[in-house]
Amino acid sequence: TRPPKICGVTQTMWESDESIEKISQLVLTPEQDRYLQAPKYIEFVVVVDNRMYRKYSNNSNAVRTRLFEIVNIVNKMYRALDVHIALIGLEIWSNGDKIHVQSNDVLTLTSFERWRETDLLPRKSNDNAQLLTGIALDGSTLGITNFVEICNMKQSAAIIQDHSSKTVMASLMAHELGHSLGIEHDEYSCKCNGNSCIMSWKIGPGPFYEFSSCSIQEYQKYLINKRPQCLLNKPLSKDIVAPAVCGNYFVEEGEECDCGSPQECQSACCNATTCKLQHGAQCDSGECCDQCRLKGAGAECRAAMDECDFPELCTGQSAECPTDLIQRNGQPCENNQGFCYNGKCPIMANQCIAFFGPDAEVSPDSCFRDNLLGNGYGYCGRENGRYIACEPQDVKCGKLYCKHKTYGIPVLCKSKYFTDNLDFEMVETGTKCGDGRVCSNRQCVNVTTVY
Repeated sequence: TRPPKICGVTQTMWESDESIEKISQLVLTPEQDRYLQAPKYIEFVVVVDNRMYRKYSNNSNAVRTRLFEIVNIVNKMYRALDVHIALIGLEIWSNGDKIHVQSNDVLTLTSFERWRETDLLPRKSNDNAQLLTGIALDGSTLGITNFVEICNMKQSAAIIQDHSSKTVMASLMAHELGHSLGIEHDEYSCKCNGNSCIMSWKIGPGPFYEFSSCSIQEYQKYLINKRPQCLLNKPLSKDIVAPAVCGNYFVEEGEECDCGSPQECQSACCNATTCKLQHGAQCDSGECCDQCRLKGAGAECRAAMDECDFPELCTGQSAECPTDLIQRNGQPCENNQGFCYNGKCPIMANQCIAFFGPDAEVSPDSCFRDNLLGNGYGYCGRENGRYIACEPQDVKCGKLYCKHKTYGIPVLCKSKYFTDNLDFEMVETGTKCGDGRVCSNRQCVNVTTVY
């Protein structure tokens, strides 16, 4: 018999004819490199529907214990990507479902996304939420998500059908979450060291699941190209709803440090068995910790990323670097090529380099006139499935065009195509589009009116 399908995702994010380059072969900007090295966290919420609650004998404690164990397994799977899954919310719909949960996975996902946006997010900020259901989804689908960016406030959500195996459940949850991190389904050529691949379209035999080298490369490429900022938010230990687990690399309530299991720990400052600091140690990790001692006040712990950023200094009282401070929006930068926006200096030249490599340049103005067309080749937005043409004054706030070679042949008006999230194709918000003007909501407006 054929193994069941894992997920209903059919669209892809990256261009199918573009090979995934190894990160070691890419020339990274200082900003890209700094982002890649920064610790990553996903603030994660799990919702259990009423059928699943009843499946476990209406026992909330049994459901919670099961989910804590599953999320712990998910965390172990994500260590290969060097990202921590922080369970900051667990809701059990014990008194009835808050949405109409049905076997049609697409309709249920749409309803759950709407509930997350209008009900959950206003009271519990999160990067991703998953609904676990006791209903049997139509066909062979066991999970579904939209292939969108992790920080998407509208659609960073998934539906998972409950499975008796905790490890299989963890792999399903890790799989759907992976799609929100730019990872597609594994091709048959992708290998997982003899284990089952998490991003396979079908459930493998297990008992161990891991990310393939293909998945790791796609994730890193996604980080470099998109730099999703929500992954940099470190959740407070008091916001974690799961019991503290000594050995998961995340300092939780009651812990002073966490360097992994005793077999994994490589810290001389932390006792891996107790998650307490060794005798005489002031700290274990953090930008302001050096060889188990706090750095003195005034030591630089975060260099200025560029002229739109400020350096941060250690306080002498904490191992953590203070909150990142940035230049005000609208401050001219890059020799007046751009204006500061949220700590960055977005200019089209750098966006082209991020898309196509160091030899890419911004296309001539004639290419941007294609944004007057209002079709897949040029537009300023899309509404109800219909492309919206740019107004003449806004053409440099629509689709981005770059000059670059394709298979050695120079292409004057080259652009990216993403089949799901069109925002990825566009000139970034805050980019200079004319003298004293910046892109805001796909319009080229006076910088003094938006900042």
